[in-house]
Amino acid sequence: MAQAPGSTRSGFSPAYVNYVIALIFLVSAINVCDRTIVAVLVDDIRAELALDDRQMGVVMGFAFSVTYLLASVPIARLADRSRRAPIVAAALFAWSLMTAASGMAQNHVQLLLARMGVGLGEAGGSPPCHSLLMDYVPAERRARAMSWLPIGALIGVGGGMYYGGWASEQFGWRLALISVGIPGCLLALLFLGTVKEPPRRVADASAATLSTDTLAEVLLGLLRSPAFRWLMVASSIAMTAGMARTFWEPTLLRRVYGLGPADAGATYLLISTLPSALGTWLGALIADRLSARDRRWYAWVPAIGSAALVPFAVGFYLLPVELQVAGLRVGFVMAVMASLLSGAWSAPVMATAQVLVPPQARAVSAAVWTTVAGFVGGSLGPLLIGDLNMRLQPVAGAESVRWSLAMVAVVPVVAAIAFARLARWMPSAVCVRAAEETP
Repeated sequence: MAQAPGSTRSGFSPAYVNYVIALIFLVSAINVCDRTIVAVLVDDIRAELALDDRQMGVVMGFAFSVTYLLASVPIARLADRSRRAPIVAAALFAWSLMTAASGMAQNHVQLLLARMGVGLGEAGGSPPCHSLLMDYVPAERRARAMSWLPIGALIGVGGGMYYGGWASEQFGWRLALISVGIPGCLLALLFLGTVKEPPRRVADASAATLSTDTLAEVLLGLLRSPAFRWLMVASSIAMTAGMARTFWEPTLLRRVYGLGPADAGATYLLISTLPSALGTWLGALIADRLSARDRRWYAWVPAIGSAALVPFAVGFYLLPVELQVAGLRVGFVMAVMASLLSGAWSAPVMATAQVLVPPQARAVSAAVWTTVAGFVGGSLGPLLIGDLNMRLQPVAGAESVRWSLAMVAVVPVVAAIAFARLARWMPSAVCVRAAEETP
């Protein structure tokens, strides 16, 4: 996967490093699958539990994000000071179990509590994985190694949408949720038994001044860093637009394009998940290559991708459903292009957040920015679309979702500006390889 000569400096073979990266990829896929599968089940859950779009927006966004917000930084601090693999395994087991519990909810409150449990478990998954990848791979391939987290997330979204739609039609939404939680419990046991703790790599020179004696010092140091502040702002804005698309595009396919749950899941996989995964890998590859000479490309690549996706996303939402060229729906072609570009920001941002801090603060660094971005984007994005749907319903009917999504589709322009500001505060070049090779 993201392996290169040099990883054996940590004492592990290239094959084993690739094995660990593969497991982390699967953890990320299950993480986001369990988080987002409800998106394709919205109408089925809403009908049985007598909920409206605003309530479903809270279930999909706020219920998860609030517990993630409260738990991620303390768990990340523990990961920075102890072994990370057991923390990831325990978190994976917990959120998988709570995903299954979501399928047994009998009312809105029970569903909210189950989704909050998913958020609590997932708070311990991603940040320790960021830190593990940082120590398993060399500096020149960081973005590509980190890209397997968002690629896994995208596969989790697409796989969840596809499986969720199919399982909902075959067995109902309850069994869809229960069955998707089982693989995570099994993977947790495998992760616990086979992933070894790597030695923590030496910090980049630019990160050496951050004190890590206490959690308060780490947090204050991060907040004092202009680069880290702009990283949080830019990623939060990008996440808001991304979560709005992730959670409501399947509903657009059902309400506007008239697709059933299974067809909506399969279509979403083809026009969103797969091109986004490809875009994530290409964005990481381009950022790694260009940043070898100028580190600011880790911010410029996300800025370019965020600005370029806007016209394609708006075209997908507003073009007539029946418009076709050579037998292809033009709207779906636009969706593919938007998805390809939307993946460009995540891996470079992950790599940047890790090099801004010393090894003893890497999980906390990942937790802080992902928590802030996840809370802002995960809460605001789905809820904003749900609220706009309700407001536009009297005039637009079932097509209110397309106008809501089109309104939010311009948000990545603001993210592009913020990523450009991040580049201003990043050094043009950082000598990281020499630091890592220091005994």
